[in-house]
Amino acid sequence: MSGPWLASYIVLWAVVLFQGGIIFILLRQLGMMYMGSAQGVARDGVAPGEPAPDFSVPDPAGRLVSLGDFRGRQLLLIFGSTACTPCRGLIPDLNVFAREHDADLQTLYLSRGEPEETRRFIQELDVRVPVAVHSDSELPDKYKARVTPFAFLVDAQGVVRAKGLANNRSHLDMLLRAAKDGGKRSGLRSDDGSHPASRDMREAHS
Repeated sequence: MSGPWLASYIVLWAVVLFQGGIIFILLRQLGMMYMGSAQGVARDGVAPGEPAPDFSVPDPAGRLVSLGDFRGRQLLLIFGSTACTPCRGLIPDLNVFAREHDADLQTLYLSRGEPEETRRFIQELDVRVPVAVHSDSELPDKYKARVTPFAFLVDAQGVVRAKGLANNRSHLDMLLRAAKDGGKRSGLRSDDGSHPASRDMREAHS
């Protein structure tokens, strides 16, 4: 292949690869916009009225924690990640919320990451709720929790009563009200009719 033809061939492939990258980025952005929409969020998570999937995962010290450990009281189950910025922002509100509702509500933060990462996360942010660790997508897939922080209210019998993204205290309060309303408000809308956490979706996936 002569020099000019070779140069044209290389340029052609460079253009194809560049266009492919642009298409990938656009599709990724569209996917995140959909997940942040009311329709996308409504599709996420085990539906209210369905049994919460069982699990057995270690806490940062290596002791196994299972869903059955929490039977008999309501459980706030939060899927988070050590690398998730909104998850980090939630921790102060979560600490206060869990303390205020300690009499009738248990809390478990399911942290995706390695044990050492999670121990640093707990220490840096002064996490004061029980934490368990999982390192892959198996547990989030069981709960259909594609984004973080994602929360479930599970009743004393192990049935999901409400679900939704939970980026701050007001979202946690709405989740609790949704559970008390029998899951009717489990889609969690803010005053403007949108999902309250949809604006944070890009940050949660960065």
